[in-house]
Amino acid sequence: MRQTDLHIKELQAEFGNKDYFQVEDLFAFYQSFEPTIAKSTVNWRIYTLVKTGVIKRIGRGKYNCGNGNAFIPHITPKALKINTFMKTNFPYLNYIIWHISEINSVSQHLINKDTYYVEVERDAVDAVFEQLREKFKYVLRGKTNEDVYFGESVIVVRSLVTGSPTQLASNVPTTTIEKLLVDLFSDKEFEFLQGYELTHIFNNAFSKYTINIDKLLRYASRKAKREQISEFIKTIK
Repeated sequence: MRQTDLHIKELQAEFGNKDYFQVEDLFAFYQSFEPTIAKSTVNWRIYTLVKTGVIKRIGRGKYNCGNGNAFIPHITPKALKINTFMKTNFPYLNYIIWHISEINSVSQHLINKDTYYVEVERDAVDAVFEQLREKFKYVLRGKTNEDVYFGESVIVVRSLVTGSPTQLASNVPTTTIEKLLVDLFSDKEFEFLQGYELTHIFNNAFSKYTINIDKLLRYASRKAKREQISEFIKTIK
């Protein structure tokens, strides 16, 4: 495909300042140059534009301009050790592992806690807690933001909401930016991040990472927070 067929400069001028645009907008855009263009041709151009970073997908059928930047959590040696333990002892269980420091990439104030979250299916929380406690020194159950073991590395076992958006990093199941943002907005243990700090986190996340709004809102619905978080996003974008 020739670069001239993509009309990249014109596309950036047309859509560059918009929060998002849709497939229908791109079809109309290319129709203005080629009135008889086929939808299959436009779909192929969209694929090329995404692959080359001219536009990025932010939801189902929604795009904006610019190269995407994926949120990939850092997997520490301890996270790998926890993952090995989980795979060995609970091979058929859905779970994720993430560290509180992931928030530091978007927060204003650095969080110095050394807290790992192991989120598992609700019915397995007690079993996982008991077995992790036999292997690791400091393990807590349920939602907590208390510094019970101040200065120590702590594992907190939480419930994993059905349908949570997850990803693999270094072969470890972990959180996505969409899940992280909804959890910070919704969960009691992250109340210390409310107010201006939460606004700062969301602003930074939306400017730094590619965020799938549809995925975020679907997960927010699972936590009965869709309307509240949708309104909040409108105030910070």
